[in-house]
Amino acid sequence: MCPHREDGTPAPSELGGFRPTRRLPDAGLWGGSTTITAIAHQGDTVATAGTAPGDPDAVPVPAARSADGRGIRSWWPLLVPLIIVLIGAWTYRWVDEDAFINFRIVHNLLTGHGPVFNVGERVEVSSDPLWLCLLTIVHGVVPVSLEWTSVVLGLVCTAGAFVAGGVAVARLGARHDEGTVLPLGLLMVSVVAGVWEFATSGLEMSMVFLWLGVSFLLLVRVEARRKGAVPAAVVLGLGSLIRPELAIGAIVFTAALVAVVAAPGWGSDRARLRRCTATVAAAVAVPLAYELFRMAYYALLVPSTALAKAAASSWWSQGATYLWNFVAPYTLWLPLGLAAVVLVLRLPRWWRAGDRLGVLVLCTPIVVGVVDLLYVVEVGGDYMHARLLLPAFFAVSLPVYVGVRSLRGAMVVPALGIAVWSVVCLGWLRFVPPTIAGLTPQTVFISNERDSWISATGNAHPVTAADYARALSGRAGALLARMSHQVPPGRQRLLVITDPFAPIDPASARPARSPLPFTLAVNLPAIGVIGYLAGPDVYVYDSYSLANPIGSHTTVAHHARPGHEKLIGPSWMLARFGVPGATAVPGGPPAAAVAAARRALDCDPLAAYLRAVTSPWTPAQAMANIGNSFSFTTMSFSPDPTVAVVQLCGPRIARS
Repeated sequence: MCPHREDGTPAPSELGGFRPTRRLPDAGLWGGSTTITAIAHQGDTVATAGTAPGDPDAVPVPAARSADGRGIRSWWPLLVPLIIVLIGAWTYRWVDEDAFINFRIVHNLLTGHGPVFNVGERVEVSSDPLWLCLLTIVHGVVPVSLEWTSVVLGLVCTAGAFVAGGVAVARLGARHDEGTVLPLGLLMVSVVAGVWEFATSGLEMSMVFLWLGVSFLLLVRVEARRKGAVPAAVVLGLGSLIRPELAIGAIVFTAALVAVVAAPGWGSDRARLRRCTATVAAAVAVPLAYELFRMAYYALLVPSTALAKAAASSWWSQGATYLWNFVAPYTLWLPLGLAAVVLVLRLPRWWRAGDRLGVLVLCTPIVVGVVDLLYVVEVGGDYMHARLLLPAFFAVSLPVYVGVRSLRGAMVVPALGIAVWSVVCLGWLRFVPPTIAGLTPQTVFISNERDSWISATGNAHPVTAADYARALSGRAGALLARMSHQVPPGRQRLLVITDPFAPIDPASARPARSPLPFTLAVNLPAIGVIGYLAGPDVYVYDSYSLANPIGSHTTVAHHARPGHEKLIGPSWMLARFGVPGATAVPGGPPAAAVAAARRALDCDPLAAYLRAVTSPWTPAQAMANIGNSFSFTTMSFSPDPTVAVVQLCGPRIARS
């Protein structure tokens, strides 16, 4: 006996020989909303709505073959990109310097200081709370180093992404009886070295891949089974908690899911509004809950990193440069062009067959990838080769496949072209960054971070803090840790670094005074490895503002290295933590700048914001933070203290 759905139509059986097959054209908007379910073996017929087996209108359905996803002969093509990407990721295993920012937060969280970078100061330095949460949970349970935990989780998430994507296209292939599926899009992704680099980098990119693959699979499953929309919507809505810009992709996925549940054939039409409302509510529930926590805890509407990186700004020319920097080394224009041909050959055929929902499902990850690509290009990209373009590349590649039964005629050319390119890319195509003369902290360039840190550490696979301890930044972090431990109890010291390329001089430390629980405060242009090795007793004043509650709110003076445009000098640190009369530093900021910064720090809204993120977190403070989060988020002023004091305090107070 075949199981039935709530609306009385046959449900696809999970037993061998039974499977959903194709959809018939419908006069309605959605075209192919009438489901034909295979309830017979080869030579039998099945009935559409209003017909019965044996009626003239019943449609013959071919037997379920290996295309239904069962059997090694059907599944082996899906294993090829999975194996390639895992081998590549392991061969390129490493942990990026930026990942140590999260590692410091994880240690603070597990030791009871909260999800903060500097103890006693609630600044959201991580822009990937879901990845941070996963790292914290696993590291708290599994007695393995945090660095290797991130590597293993990266491999697991990447594998899950390719499995989910492969299952999704296999189901789409079975939908139109295309036979064994060849996942050309996943193959394209698996052979690109830029993908390997960020699969185990300790950053969140592997989780991005997983979310995209699982979201696509859930959309395919919900549309085919006509159930499970609410739990699927919860997963689709998590994008913004993995990377902020994935909120756009989450909206696209959710909109597609709403279109699916609104289509005819999903139960009673009278319940359509309720189904759509429940789907949207499920998608936004977790992000809204976290947003409320962010407002209450960090007193901002967005992560501090979004402000520091000027995520709402535009720099199209640099974004175009960043895009070409990714496309050119791997000649990606070739496989992407061939992939477009595959889709052009398939989509009109599905549309003419009346499978409008199938077209919607197939196009959804492409739209997700395109809008993500446009955003990344619009903001100017990143300083790391390929990194921010990988979500778009993975998304647009997800639905690219061919079935062996449809591999004929014009479809052979793009399929063969992608296969040949994949072999060439796998063996020979790599990104080699140009040599840059006269490099400064704000030089605009796109780097291969993995190669840079291999060179700096002398290790082919820099993963642990011990590996990075051999680099200049690692040695500096260890020195700062020793300096912090040498400060007498009840005292605080301040170290101003005026030349980031010169050795640190412990004798140049000055007295400091702050209610924050640090023993040593220091300004640093890189905060990952140094901050991690320096330890929680060192307050890291981030010169590029990611972890700096003052610098993140400054305006961009001029375009510089993407993500590093808000360079703030040490005058603000001296004004905030220095003891008056003991802030003069050789080669440091002038006394007038320090005095102006000190006056600016006493004026609202900056003074109120600093109190909001450093005062004890009580229920009253949480409610106040929620109320003030909008004004704190929109606060901005010049990085120049002599200008900022006028903007924050007004001309009269600034002159007093």
